[in-house]
Amino acid sequence: MNWGFQFIVLNIFVIMINHIKQSQLIINQEQLNHRHHQILRYHQELENKYFQYEEYNQQPKVSQPSQIKKSEYNLEEKRLLVISRLQAANLCKSKGYNPWELKFNNAYINSQVPCITVIITLFNYSEYIYECLNSLAQSDVSDLPGNIEVLVIDDCSSDNSASLVEEYLENSELPICLVKKWFNTGLADARNVGLELARSPYIFILDADNWIYPHCLTVLYDKIKSNKYAAVYGEISQFDNDSRKELNRISCHEWDVNKLIKQPYIDAMAMFKKDILVNIGGYSTDLIEYGWFGWDDYDVWLKLAQANYSCKFIPKVLSAYRVHSTSMINTTNKYALNLARYFCHKFSDIAQNQTSDMIFGFSQSELYSNSHCIHETDSRMLLQELQFAQNQIAAMELSKFWKLRNNWLNLKKFFRAIISK
Repeated sequence: MNWGFQFIVLNIFVIMINHIKQSQLIINQEQLNHRHHQILRYHQELENKYFQYEEYNQQPKVSQPSQIKKSEYNLEEKRLLVISRLQAANLCKSKGYNPWELKFNNAYINSQVPCITVIITLFNYSEYIYECLNSLAQSDVSDLPGNIEVLVIDDCSSDNSASLVEEYLENSELPICLVKKWFNTGLADARNVGLELARSPYIFILDADNWIYPHCLTVLYDKIKSNKYAAVYGEISQFDNDSRKELNRISCHEWDVNKLIKQPYIDAMAMFKKDILVNIGGYSTDLIEYGWFGWDDYDVWLKLAQANYSCKFIPKVLSAYRVHSTSMINTTNKYALNLARYFCHKFSDIAQNQTSDMIFGFSQSELYSNSHCIHETDSRMLLQELQFAQNQIAAMELSKFWKLRNNWLNLKKFFRAIISK
């Protein structure tokens, strides 16, 4: 059999394989489109719900936060739902209305020029939110030039977390504002809402299940105020929720871009200059398209490094990180490899000169092994199919049917030659 014929057969099988893959992609896309159409219907319901006007140019009637129906969604559907909620929130903003409701106390009203804004993200942490708020109320702020303010961003909790915060702020002298979001859009967007509402030039990030030591804010403020650092951070004590015993220390190394590219080693609990955090785009909400929540803080540190900002480590234990069954750390690791691969593209300009084999928490062989195996498997399968096709063709050429076919083709050529004359 000549090589030209083999080449034709190979192309046929390549086309067949590509057709099968394309068909599967179409099926997958149709399933996603079906889910997307459902989400669009949710959009219409949301718009009808939140933008009902009694008269022209009147304020919309604000009802309770929308609870999108829950079921056993797979990961792709969950991502689409989160993306849908982000789009719904942006829809509200495009119409000139913020998709949240504010509840605050008199202390917050009277604290017009706070020197630090503490942003607490809250989602179904009713068990821990009081301890978090108490740690702020017990902070030593006597050496600060002004008061602090606390923004609690409730990301549509389904438990009584928000009502507990409302009760707390009514009886507290701590300036507190509860931000009740209309849509559950995740950690990054919740922090961005806090960043938008913050009235001070310095931001401290805190999750509702963690807490700080009394000297934390003052120590961080003194360092960031007197230097040109974009952010400052101190050591964090990880403790077991049940035993209350310390498990580990995190965020306990100096700022080092090469070390940061190798793997995440700085937690979200840190103090930032607000203007710089805004300039780098805040927290990235696009990570949901590549994995799940949890690498938002790592993304921020990498963006600061990418923009050539400097940060500073303070070798003191300033805060505590609670480890429990619903900690973000327990779900983040499931999608770490996908996110690391995305970071290879997003931060390629600072990662390309990395001499270490380790990048974004994985070895380079881990980052690229799967795609290599896929190509290798495809090639091996293609060769096997080609060999099978060649054997089939060889058998056909030896058959009586093939000889009759060739004689018929030769006869057709003969008659065409006669007719053309």
